[in-house]
This record gives sequence, C-alpha cells and structure tokens, in this order.
Amino acid sequence: MQPFPEDQLVEQARAGNRQAFAALVDLYWPRLFRWLHGMTASSHAAEDLTQDVFLKAWSSLASFQGTIGFRAWLYRIASNALIDTRRGPRGARTAALPDSLTAHDPSPAAVAIGRESQTLVRDACARLPAKLQGPLLLRTQEEMSFEEIAGIYGVTEETIRWRVFKARQQLLNELKHYLDGPQS
Repeated sequence: MQPFPEDQLVEQARAGNRQAFAALVDLYWPRLFRWLHGMTASSHAAEDLTQDVFLKAWSSLASFQGTIGFRAWLYRIASNALIDTRRGPRGARTAALPDSLTAHDPSPAAVAIGRESQTLVRDACARLPAKLQGPLLLRTQEEMSFEEIAGIYGVTEETIRWRVFKARQQLLNELKHYLDGPQS
C-alpha cells in the first residue's frame, strides 16, 4: 500500500527536511487559521496562534507518533494553544464565521438579510461554551470526522458526537425565534 503524500512529507520533516515541513505548513495554514479565527474572532490572534502552532509542531515533530494522524495532531496543538491564551489576559472568547458566507441573491435586501443572518449565527456561536464551539467548527468548517475531532480533544468519538449535537441543539434553540419567522 502506497503511503499518502502527506505521510511522506511528515516522515521527511521528522528527518529534518525543512522543505517538507514548509509543504505541510502550506497545506494546513489556511485551514488552521480559519478554525482559529472562528474560535477567536480576531485575525491577529488567529495568525499569532497559527504561527505558534507550527513553531510548536516543528519543535515537537520528533515526538509525533502518528496514532491520531498529522492533521488531528496539529489541531490538538492548536486547541491546547487556544486554551493557554484563554487563561491569560486575552481570554475573551468570541467566534466568527467566515465573511465569505453571503446570500446568493445580489439584491441589496438579500445582502442585508444575509449579513443579519450571519451576525445572528456568529453571535449565537460565540455564546456556545468552548467545549461545544470547537468541535462544531471543526466538524462544519473543516469537515473533520468525529474520530479526528475526538483525537484532537483526547475524548471518545461518542463524546464529540454529543458535543456537536448539543452545540447544534443550543444554536437552534437560541435562533428559534428567528427561524420561525414573525408570529401573527
């Protein structure tokens, strides 16, 4: 069985090949940044955290075992870095959805409604507890499997399924009045 190109890059990087690690950074930077931006609602904080994650990954690469996969390992480092920042003075927890989510109808009214919807969902997501918010964003934005997310958080797959379910349930409950529309 032929190893995935990512696996080859990881092995080369573990052997000290900086170009292989740079290729891994190129592959995962945008995705990791997007998730961290969603968790922090700050592009500056997300950029700093993403950079810190890759610095930590490079310095810890020799200890990478591969049992949970490189991507999940990176997100575990990111999750821990995020927790560390929340313990410090930058501990305000907010979240943002990508600005690229817009209405398909280019009319001004549709654009305004789309922005309002994004704001409502973004604000509701920001109010979720971090233990629900993180797995939800990894599942919906990064399209990670429950197994990968469980590896990141070091819990069972069932726990992650429950957390994503609870996050969705809380979002639906909070946005119920908006989803139901005006009452007559």
